[in-house]
Amino acid sequence: MRRTILYLNTILCLLCLTLFSIAALGQTTTTANQLGPEPSKADPKADPVAWNLLKETRETRYYFPPQFGGFTSDVVINDNGKIATAVINYDVGGGADLQFKGGEVDETSPWVLEAVLNIIRHRRSTDFESRDGRYPICFAEDDKAPAGRRVTVNDTMKSFYRIRDGRVTEVDRTIGGEHFIISVLEEVPAGQGRYLPRHFTVSYFDAKTGALTHTDTYMDEYQQVDGLWFPASERIVRAESGKVITRIIEFHNPQIRYSKEVKR
Repeated sequence: MRRTILYLNTILCLLCLTLFSIAALGQTTTTANQLGPEPSKADPKADPVAWNLLKETRETRYYFPPQFGGFTSDVVINDNGKIATAVINYDVGGGADLQFKGGEVDETSPWVLEAVLNIIRHRRSTDFESRDGRYPICFAEDDKAPAGRRVTVNDTMKSFYRIRDGRVTEVDRTIGGEHFIISVLEEVPAGQGRYLPRHFTVSYFDAKTGALTHTDTYMDEYQQVDGLWFPASERIVRAESGKVITRIIEFHNPQIRYSKEVKR
């Protein structure tokens, strides 16, 4: 049975852009002494030091090459104990199609497709200037938190980042009635000074009351396929409503497609 998710400007897309922003960022040459003065209480004005700091951290994450056109892969899904196998096909500019094998019940398909699109979208290359770089980025008040210096984007999602040692450690956003914070706990090197996220958490809060609604903890593993770092598996542990569930997606025999010849 097939399910297709096309590219829409949904909450999922916004969350993906968030994960895209914080994923795997490397060292920069900016030091603590270069972080600049505290911002004024007046209307936000772009601070070029803060802007460049966030751009530098953004550029050290790992991307698929621009010629990446999509992939087909076998997947094994463990939905808190319920096992299913499927084939997923993903095309850049198109969508993702999930076909289960052996006539299995497909209740897992929505979250599987969302998870896969989330992984792939924040691996795809985009330029900083068309994303966070469009906004008047500046430093927030320095609260000396061990997670790092706080940088505000001044966008409609009230976005904040924390940067420590040239790496983003935290992203804070509000979308509608939901406020969430992504905390990067572990990254792995992907060569040439670039990094991939391995272990991170997303904590969700009610935007009005501040009450914690649920948390998702991610553990990602990678494999090298046809010259790029491709996901090998993702484990998602959700704590919600007094219980914990675990979901795992494993990628087997991925076949990578390129839109044109890749220069190696």
